[in-house]
Amino acid sequence: MFKKVSILYKENDNRAIEIALKIQEWLKNKQSDCQLFHSVGEFSSFTHSELETIRSSDAIIVLGGDGTILSVSRIVGGKKIPIIGINMGNLGFITEVPRTEVFECLEEIFSGRYEIEERSMLKAEIFRDGDIISKYLGLNDIVIGKGIMAKISDFDLIINSTYVSTIKADGIIISTPTGSTAYNLSAGGPILYPTLKGLVFTPIGPHALTVRPIVLPEDFVIDVVIALPAKDVFLTLDGHIGFPLRKNDRVRCKIADEKSYIIAPMGRDYFKILREKLKWGER
Repeated sequence: MFKKVSILYKENDNRAIEIALKIQEWLKNKQSDCQLFHSVGEFSSFTHSELETIRSSDAIIVLGGDGTILSVSRIVGGKKIPIIGINMGNLGFITEVPRTEVFECLEEIFSGRYEIEERSMLKAEIFRDGDIISKYLGLNDIVIGKGIMAKISDFDLIINSTYVSTIKADGIIISTPTGSTAYNLSAGGPILYPTLKGLVFTPIGPHALTVRPIVLPEDFVIDVVIALPAKDVFLTLDGHIGFPLRKNDRVRCKIADEKSYIIAPMGRDYFKILREKLKWGER
C-alpha cells in the first residue's frame, strides 16, 4: 500500500478541492501520510522543498482533467512515481478514475488491485546556430505552429538525419501514443494504444492532401527545420509551454529516457473509454 501520498488538485476548482479534502481524510483512516496538498494551474507554483516532497511520494493523487495530469507529469520529471488521475471534467483519456467512483476505485487500488502503465514521454531540443538553446520534456505532444494571423509555413522534415520532405502546412504535431487522442486526433492523426512504443508525426492543415500522418518506431529521431522566414511560429509542449521560433531553427524530437507511470484500475477497458469519450456507437 502507498504510505506517502501527495494530493494535487486543479486550481480554482471547488469541486476538486472538496473531493481532495475527503480523500485526505480517507488516507488518514488508511494509515497513509498525505505529505503535500497543493493546487496545480497557471497561478500555482511550488517551492524547491515542495517539489522534493512530491518527488519522494509513493504515489500522487491528481484531481482535474488531462491537462492537470500533464502538468503533474512534468513536475515529476520522469521519476517512477505512479499517478492516480481522478477525472473532474468530461473528456479525460489519462484520468482513469471517474469522480463518481472515487472511493470505490481508491479502495481497489490501495488494496493492491491495480495496474501501472508505463507511458512514453517526448524530449524536445531547440537548436539555433548549431547550439541547443532550450530543452523540454512532455507527455502528450510537441506542436510547432503559427499564430492566428500568420501565413502557412514551410517545414523541412528530417528523420534519422535523412531529409524526407519540405512540408507546407499550418503546423506540425509530434505526439506520443498517450497524446494521440489529443490535438493529433483533431488534426486527423491515428489513435495509438497508450502503452505502445512509438511516436506520431502529423501535419496540421497541409497544403498538399498527399502529406499524411506517419507512425514511427520509438528509437527514431525527428528534426523539423523552419524553412521559410518564420513570423509568429511557436513550439508548444502539452498545450502549455510556448517558445518562439525563427527561420532555420531546428526542433529535434524523440522519445525520452524518462517515463510517466499511470495507475489504472484492474481490468480497465480502454476501448470502453474510447466508446464513451468519442461517442462511438454500440450494438
